Amino acid sequence: MRAAAGPEPAATPAHLVLVDVVSRPPATPGPSRIIRFDDLVRQPLDRGRGSVRDVWISTDVDHRIRWRLQLVELRDASGLISAPDELNHAIVGFAGPQVMVSAGGSDATGAGRILHREQVLTVHESSVRFSRPRLRASGSSSMIVLSYSVSEDPPTLTFRHADAATEPVDGLQIVLALGTPVPHDSGEIPRGAALVSAPLAVPPRYR
Repeated sequence: MRAAAGPEPAATPAHLVLVDVVSRPPATPGPSRIIRFDDLVRQPLDRGRGSVRDVWISTDVDHRIRWRLQLVELRDASGLISAPDELNHAIVGFAGPQVMVSAGGSDATGAGRILHREQVLTVHESSVRFSRPRLRASGSSSMIVLSYSVSEDPPTLTFRHADAATEPVDGLQIVLALGTPVPHDSGEIPRGAALVSAPLAVPPRYR
């Protein structure tokens, strides 16, 4: 993955920017719009107590997933998400107690790596196991997860500092506010929301 191969430090509260430029242009780009995480449908984890919410999904002409952007919340000591075999994952720490990330659904795959806030860990396997070795606080641990097909050119996923300008792109761009609200045009993107520009993909389901 081009921009999500490893951690990138953020000295100030950062926002996360996903850019997907595909060979086919959008039929109707449409206006930019804000997606609030609280408005998204919650689905259960494949294993463990928590939830998964689809922020955006991109599919190919055969309706197979090119990539999928999700908010994952873990509310227990451990949890698992699974995806088709051809998908890998880039995982970003968002909020809550620290989480350990491991490839595969079995404890035999190893101890894993600690995911820090505003850090990217890449998992080159279809299943990801999350664990909280010590439940130091109640509530959930939240992560942004980009699952992408290894047979496709994936979108870029990069941190930008709060005062960095967001330049327009020829394609789909999603800006996620991780820390403080992110200024945009005459308004702002609130924390816990994403701004989607030039939609090219299948929108998520809403309740």
